[in-house]
Amino acid sequence: MTAEQRQNLQAFRDYIKKILDPTYILSYMSSWLEDEEVQYIQAEKNNKGPMEAASLFLQYLLKLQSEGWFQAFLDALYHAGYCGLCDAIESWDFSKIEKLEEHRLLLRRLEPGFKATVDPNDILPEISECLINQECEEIRQICDTKGRMAGAEKMAECLIRSDKENWPKVLKLALEKDNSKFSELWIVDKGFKRAESKADEDDGAEASSIEIFIQEEPECQNLSQNPGPPSEASSNNLHSPLKPRNYQLELALPAKKGKNTIICAPTGCGKTFVSLLICEHHLKKFPCGQKGKVVFFANQIPVYEQQATVFSRYFERLGYNIASISGATSDSVSVQHIIEDNDIIILTPQILVNNLNNGAIPSLSVFTLMIFDECHNTSKNHPYNQIMFRYLDHKLGESRDPLPQVVGLTASVGVGDAKTAQEAMQHICKLCAALDASMIATVRDNVAELEQVVYKPQKISRKVASRTSNTFKCIISQLMKETEKLAKGVSEELGKLFQIQNREFGTQKYEQWIVGVHKACSVFQMADKEEESRVCKALFLYTSHLRKYNDALIISEDAQMTDALNYLKAFFHDVREAAFDETEQELTRRFEEKLEELEKVSRDPSNENPKLRDLYLVLQEEYHLKPETKTILFVKTRALVDALKKWIEENPALSFLKPGILTGRGRTNQATGMTLPAQKCVLEAFRASRDNNILIATSVADEGIDIAECNLVILYEYVGNVIKMIQTRGRGRARDSKCFLLTSSVDVIEKEKANMIKEKIMNESILRLQTWDEMKFEKTVHHIQLNEKLLRDSQHKPQPVPDKENKKLLCGKCKNFACYTADIRVVETSHYTVLGDTFKERFVCKPHPKPKIYDNFEKKAKIFCAKQNCSHDWGIFVRYKTFEIPVIKIESFVVEDIVSGVQNRHSKWKDFHFERIQFDPAEMSV
Repeated sequence: MTAEQRQNLQAFRDYIKKILDPTYILSYMSSWLEDEEVQYIQAEKNNKGPMEAASLFLQYLLKLQSEGWFQAFLDALYHAGYCGLCDAIESWDFSKIEKLEEHRLLLRRLEPGFKATVDPNDILPEISECLINQECEEIRQICDTKGRMAGAEKMAECLIRSDKENWPKVLKLALEKDNSKFSELWIVDKGFKRAESKADEDDGAEASSIEIFIQEEPECQNLSQNPGPPSEASSNNLHSPLKPRNYQLELALPAKKGKNTIICAPTGCGKTFVSLLICEHHLKKFPCGQKGKVVFFANQIPVYEQQATVFSRYFERLGYNIASISGATSDSVSVQHIIEDNDIIILTPQILVNNLNNGAIPSLSVFTLMIFDECHNTSKNHPYNQIMFRYLDHKLGESRDPLPQVVGLTASVGVGDAKTAQEAMQHICKLCAALDASMIATVRDNVAELEQVVYKPQKISRKVASRTSNTFKCIISQLMKETEKLAKGVSEELGKLFQIQNREFGTQKYEQWIVGVHKACSVFQMADKEEESRVCKALFLYTSHLRKYNDALIISEDAQMTDALNYLKAFFHDVREAAFDETEQELTRRFEEKLEELEKVSRDPSNENPKLRDLYLVLQEEYHLKPETKTILFVKTRALVDALKKWIEENPALSFLKPGILTGRGRTNQATGMTLPAQKCVLEAFRASRDNNILIATSVADEGIDIAECNLVILYEYVGNVIKMIQTRGRGRARDSKCFLLTSSVDVIEKEKANMIKEKIMNESILRLQTWDEMKFEKTVHHIQLNEKLLRDSQHKPQPVPDKENKKLLCGKCKNFACYTADIRVVETSHYTVLGDTFKERFVCKPHPKPKIYDNFEKKAKIFCAKQNCSHDWGIFVRYKTFEIPVIKIESFVVEDIVSGVQNRHSKWKDFHFERIQFDPAEMSV
């Protein structure tokens, strides 16, 4: 960036602040800003609004010294939809934006009338071109959750910030088309004076004589729009009807005839669009005076968000009411009223399960059609199956209430543990029974057309070498052996737990074993409570260190030794910052004695991970052959996502790659995982930007999420069942795409081969089932349903009765008393606080490393056990509305029965069946 550009950015910053909401472009600027800076910008918007956030964003930008950030800023504006602002900054000509100022002033003045008379849902399809995509989603969400007036207020705010030169004219046309009373006030063709005068007739104010002229220009290109076939991707922009392909009509036909159907078709063929066709046909078939009601279930939050957008855009033009509810919004809305007031409802399935259980939704008969996305999940205790249990109990019982039609969507029905076609057919019939499906719809008549649209990537399994010698692992393994020996000496009785034979360090099996030991140690009891506290605390520390060492070995196996060592160094730094008692000092001393040797080993080029070398060669070759390649790199863990991103960014030979990351959400009160907005930003950036050419992802990306057409999928030590294989492979949608499996394990390659055999068996089994007489198929399904119901009824467990007896919560590390269950209160269904000043004396606070605001909570600090040399993490300290309260996590405590003295651990609050009392603000003033 030149000095002149920097000066101009300073000079025109007020224009930028009036328009830019920086949170919409942060995902495109992630490689230029620190994570902490991104969080501060987001917090500034939440606390003070977009103008203050834009001001802070510009401060950070102007401090940057690296080359290229100014162009990256312009690219980010363009890709996010700020085309007018991007043009103005490129030419340093803000005259077009300046001309909009008078309309901004007018809309601010007319805002009360706008809120009172305009329904955003009616005009949003017409004016969406003048808004950022995320603004449109936020307006819809606010309308759904807070009502029309709140949505209109948000729409006015967004229009006032719009950089589209034609937005006043577009708004006028939309209002006139909707016959809105507000169109009489909003006059753009005859000048600002007429508009002001019309407004002043109502309030008696003096009219202005300023005139504004509007010149329309073409809207900027929507780079998120997919020009290809109507796959899930192109379904995202369904403002007008699309012509379905013949194979899509074939897939939809059985469901259109009213049959309960499982639609099994490849990823990328447009199953979402097929569901739109079925839904539209279903709603239109009802005679005058009757109405259908559709519910669409999506498992994962990013998929839910995606499908909510697709359905809204498609059905708004047809005059249907669409709403969406997820766990993030269900607490603030009446699910019952949302379902009553809308024709189509997009839900995460647990929401319906909860509302059926609490009686808010009386029965599934309120719906006429249920669509299950990724329906292969309908098994065991999954929410899909819980919903269908109710359906089948209703069907097989004596109730005469009508049941909804059921449609399932999947890329693979799977075969379970089947080894033969006969066993696979039985598995598929069980899935059909679970969904009460009488048909499996696949493409049979239009295969050639399907193959023109969906490209099955070339699958390549590559056996990669592991390190021939591993000094790093030898050193860490020796430290683990020493730690186990120390643990054995703490207690003769508990020492027996460490006498397991033939366990291998650096494996998931060892992780499972040490977690079990950790839990057993935490509830160990002795007559001498002081001694119990000492023993439990020591074993807590030893098992915690063993888990960290094991994690480091797992990281080292698949990434760089430096990543594993940095992981351990960060852990021991945190240990030093906390209590740091004698046990921790001894463990830290042993680690630090080996640190110099570990540093030397990890820096030695001869210890480079051969797996990474193979990954490097694949990436180099594929991008050399095709520089515009788009890649999804699947890995097993979040730690590996971060490690591989770092490896790519630090490798000069891979500078052509700009990695993004996509991981699951994790727990709200923990730093791990990605927030929903962050997931959405990453996906949007990957779809829209050529620069974002590789996405490193965990399993969150393999199911259902609409990802841009990729021509390279890499499975890095990543393998699952046949369903996961088909889904991950299906991410390679472009023609001539490839799918590489890179692994050092022969077993993994063999498992992938077995999956490919199972896929053939699955396809053969489906074909055989489709040849069955319909009566035979229905009879088989019905027989399975009856048997499953008998089994379910025989295993039915009554809901656990809450234990009303008062219990103690003890610190899970030192066993120090924390509080009584009688003092615990539930805040907004899922958070737990403790009343009373005495509890506050039992913990200490430290500033939270990542303070943030979510829902009604402002995370301010972390809380730790106050007992000397303990400092066990108990949870967080938050500002909730006007109260400052602790929020505790049950996994940090041991629960002790006061009468019997028996102790238990619970990893989740839902597993702890005590009497829950809701938080009452009145108790805070006592």
